[in-house]
Amino acid sequence: MTSSGQHGTAAGQGLSGAGTKTGAELPLLGAWVAIGLGAALGNGTYSADAVVLVTVGTVLLVFCAARRLRPAREFDRVATIAAGVVVLGGVHDAAGVYGSGTALTVSRALTSVAAVWVSVWLLAGLPFRRLAAYGAIGVMLGAGVAMVVSSPRPAIDDWYMLQAAGRGLSHGHNIYTVRWTSGIRAEFSNGFAYLPGAALLVWPFHVLFGDVRYGILAAMAVTAVVLARVRGRSSVVLLGAFVMLYPKAMFGLEQSWIDPLVLALVCVAAYAVVRGRYGWAVVAFALCLVCKQTAWLMLPLAFFWKDFGWRRAALAAGGAVAFTVPWVLAAPHAFYRGAVSYNLFLPARLDSLSLFSTALSHGWSPGLAPLVLATLVLATLGAMALVLWRLPRDTYGFLLGSAVVMSVFNLANKQSFFNEWSLTAGLVLAALVFGPATAGHGAPPRARRGATPLSQEATPVSAEAVHGPPQVEVVRS
Repeated sequence: MTSSGQHGTAAGQGLSGAGTKTGAELPLLGAWVAIGLGAALGNGTYSADAVVLVTVGTVLLVFCAARRLRPAREFDRVATIAAGVVVLGGVHDAAGVYGSGTALTVSRALTSVAAVWVSVWLLAGLPFRRLAAYGAIGVMLGAGVAMVVSSPRPAIDDWYMLQAAGRGLSHGHNIYTVRWTSGIRAEFSNGFAYLPGAALLVWPFHVLFGDVRYGILAAMAVTAVVLARVRGRSSVVLLGAFVMLYPKAMFGLEQSWIDPLVLALVCVAAYAVVRGRYGWAVVAFALCLVCKQTAWLMLPLAFFWKDFGWRRAALAAGGAVAFTVPWVLAAPHAFYRGAVSYNLFLPARLDSLSLFSTALSHGWSPGLAPLVLATLVLATLGAMALVLWRLPRDTYGFLLGSAVVMSVFNLANKQSFFNEWSLTAGLVLAALVFGPATAGHGAPPRARRGATPLSQEATPVSAEAVHGPPQVEVVRS
């Protein structure tokens, strides 16, 4: 399949053998906008408008997968202007809900500065884009620190749980048997509701700074820097800053949700793959799997990720299981209660940002629990089947496929909130950035020391110079 300009490329092959086409930048950016705005309404809880927005975002993701669309190497002017306007529009609601004082004002001011900064660079097409992206990321790091200072004890069980886990690890206790309470009615108390990797990754930040949220902020910054490095000499480099300028990103940080850890590790794994650092890719993906239960939804796609390879996917999964087993054996009942039964048997909530809650709000009764679970499983398996059938098996296909699966899962799930949707939006950004960088090829050979990184995007040597005159014309987007 050949084409001209930025409207087609034989960039990748799906199961059916047909090539992908460029043109995904606007639908994917639209999905990021719709999901971000939907999740920001009501701080990630249910409303009719919010459900419409996240549903539109999901439909756009499915559309890109079904049509085999891939982002162009450079955004067209319409997409660039849209991106600038969207970031600029996020200035008005910049920080969390529990903060107060001067630190909160500083956090909001810094977020506004970063948003205007990135918007101006996008709209005006200014040079030094990489410097602008890194500058915005640095400013948002300051905004995150100020937000944490402004909200030292957020009224949410996740913060109390992670803080208690940090103290438990410092004293050699099992995080699944630590007793704690947030003092907040009807919220989780005692034990640990995530997989053990999440507690271990933020533990050093608890030891050094007294608050696990600095670890989550660091994960957000790592994701932003990785995305900026992938496309360092392109206008797309500014999308790296979007990770920290996601609508109400500082609210998510304030709440201590660990989904930024999952996103950071997925992006590090993808970056390691395109750089040929497969060992680090395996380690990063294994760590991703030991952070949160829903990260395992990406594992089936990883087995078909040709740039990564099914053997490495199996090795990462095996390492994750081996890492988790000692925690299970140390306190099987406590692990099951915290990491399995608590999440599996949570009662349905009317404020979940999903179609499930939409049905409940219109008088539907879920009836038998197995029927509800079967609906969720079938919807998720259907999304997996679609992306495995239609998308290329490269890094872009893995990232976009993961976004589609997560989005469909969130829509059908009984408890989907801001953090689950922010992970989906982050995967969309990653697909936007990695798409052109991995078009038409698998992972490169292992990079040598001092080799030019992929993000330099040096002008390639023409096929004619290497192989002689071509027999057919090949036009690259």
